[in-house]
Amino acid sequence: MNENNKMTKQERDLRPCAAALAAVALAALPAVAQIAPYARFEDGLLSSVRPKGWLERTCRAQADGLTGHPEALSYPYDSCMWAGRITREGGHGQGWWRYEQTAYYTDGLLRLGYALGDKALVAKGEAGVDWTLANARPDGQLGDPCLWDAANYKLGKGYEMWPMAVFFRVMKAQYDATHDARIPAALAKYYLLYGTNTLADGRNTVNVEGLTWTYGVTGERRLLELAEQSWTAKASKDGWSGDLTPQNCADDSPIYMHGVSYSEELKIPLLLYAYTGRAEYLREAVNAEAKLVRDHMLPDGCPSSTEQTRGNSIHWGHETCVVTDYTWSLGYFLEVTGDARYADGIERCVLNAGLGSVTKDFKALQYFSNMNQFVATSDSNHNPYFYGSTWSQYRPTHETECCAGNMHRFLPNYVSRMWLKDAAGAPVAALYGPCEADFGWAKIEEETNYPFDGRVKFRFSVKEPRESAFTYRVPGWCGQGAAVSVNGEPVEAGAPGSFATLRRVFRDGDEICLDFPMQTVFEVLPRRHYVIKDAVSRWSGKIEGRSVSQGTVVRRGPLLFAFPIAESRTEDVVEHANMRGKKSANPEFKCWNIRPAGPFNYALAAHEARTLADGGSVAVEVPVRRIDWSLVDGRFTPDVPETPVALSDKVETIRLVPYGATTLRLAVFPDLAGGR
Repeated sequence: MNENNKMTKQERDLRPCAAALAAVALAALPAVAQIAPYARFEDGLLSSVRPKGWLERTCRAQADGLTGHPEALSYPYDSCMWAGRITREGGHGQGWWRYEQTAYYTDGLLRLGYALGDKALVAKGEAGVDWTLANARPDGQLGDPCLWDAANYKLGKGYEMWPMAVFFRVMKAQYDATHDARIPAALAKYYLLYGTNTLADGRNTVNVEGLTWTYGVTGERRLLELAEQSWTAKASKDGWSGDLTPQNCADDSPIYMHGVSYSEELKIPLLLYAYTGRAEYLREAVNAEAKLVRDHMLPDGCPSSTEQTRGNSIHWGHETCVVTDYTWSLGYFLEVTGDARYADGIERCVLNAGLGSVTKDFKALQYFSNMNQFVATSDSNHNPYFYGSTWSQYRPTHETECCAGNMHRFLPNYVSRMWLKDAAGAPVAALYGPCEADFGWAKIEEETNYPFDGRVKFRFSVKEPRESAFTYRVPGWCGQGAAVSVNGEPVEAGAPGSFATLRRVFRDGDEICLDFPMQTVFEVLPRRHYVIKDAVSRWSGKIEGRSVSQGTVVRRGPLLFAFPIAESRTEDVVEHANMRGKKSANPEFKCWNIRPAGPFNYALAAHEARTLADGGSVAVEVPVRRIDWSLVDGRFTPDVPETPVALSDKVETIRLVPYGATTLRLAVFPDLAGGR
């Protein structure tokens, strides 16, 4: 153990019995993990869902892009990942960083490999799990000695367990696909080395995710007790990061803290509820997530998070890590509560914020992504943290490497949770998109162009007739017009924002058709938003609650629409000092300076829209007028003007496309139509 992280008596007492308990747990393993007793739905269909259509093409672009070319990401992704020990290069960051970052990457790589049936990706991901299991220390420690050896680990108290909290997801993914009994046995032995003092510290508590899952598979009660104790003992630490605690989850006060930590820690009380049924845990989790939405949510579905949460002023962006971490936690909220609003939230965040943070060939990403983004260069970051730096540039390498690893996860996670199971193992259509799912007794082909179209058809291939439930989601945005039919016969659709269940004898060739009408909606954003007073501060700008203009956004179904600003794109070949010599080792993966090559200074002239088919996608035409609005200092995206000043009375028509299809964009419009 780290000499700065002294063990409590409880922790010392646990060590002698850890090996024996793990042996008992291994002997008691069921063939497949059981659903948490207080959860409505269950995941675990990772290798049974195959994307099709536009979703498969996007997943393959990711595989052909950065996920399949870690050499383009530079250090530490050009290493052995978790299939060995990674040499530390330079003095940047703490000793655990390189393992956090490569754990993110390995999770995305492995899940993408399972989704696409790509044996090379799967082999690379599974190699990290196999090495970690084979090189466990006799007492049960997992991972590089820098995570737990006092001679090598220099960060200080507590954080050595955080990379394993991330790598647990890789191990769970492999277990879901292979049911390898070594995985829960090794995790049980590892967790039982620690006690409340360690697990309650900082993001170590995120290991509750692995503790509860391992308890669910092994039945070892001590794991659940340890998980509960670590949350009960949780106290927010001082400094820039902060933590969620039982107290601040339960009260009504706004929480300003590190966005990744907020997103990761959200699920802790929820998972405790899923395995204990204690109502206070559920109240804490639901309230904490509701406060995140209330105080920090941006229109593209992701909370503001330029490292810190910044309030819901649209001028501030979000970290690409948070797209992944927030939607991963929302997946648990969906599974445990069965509340359709969390599925709506996953779709909004992934399909808008996620896809909007990467180039469409997946060869470059942003660290900070912004709602209105008129320029994306090496000096255009208008967010408080590293103001004027490379952090909003589309590039394969970034100063801090976590987003370059976490980016690989959001799309495979989406695919893996499109289909869930209810408590009886029956199919649940949770997130929509073209795909095929194999439930053993039935293969279900999902034919749809969702989210560009609201029609979804499920076709069943069944060897023998079988009675089963079938649950589907009615999105909250679709109003009262949803229609559902079974083999052409209408049935009751269910209420918007809910799950509905059919029960019948399924036969080969059966079809269930869903029709969710999509209307173009102009949403006038509320004026009251928290803003950062000091724009050039780093971690903790002064926050006040004054009223500012926010403008209007255009939505259709789960998609946000934006004007794609014409681009002038040039390769950035400057070796920026903040990159510390890191650069892509693959010349096909470039850093881009992207500047506007056409007008962006538009305000809505009316709340009118015309929807057009645009190949396999969709576009929306809106009337606008040009206003007096320009870049700040020639390199920063400006605020939405408080009082737009039109340059003329001329009304033009511009075409908006899905937000996720853009790089430079105008998504939040000044409004001359009376919407302010």
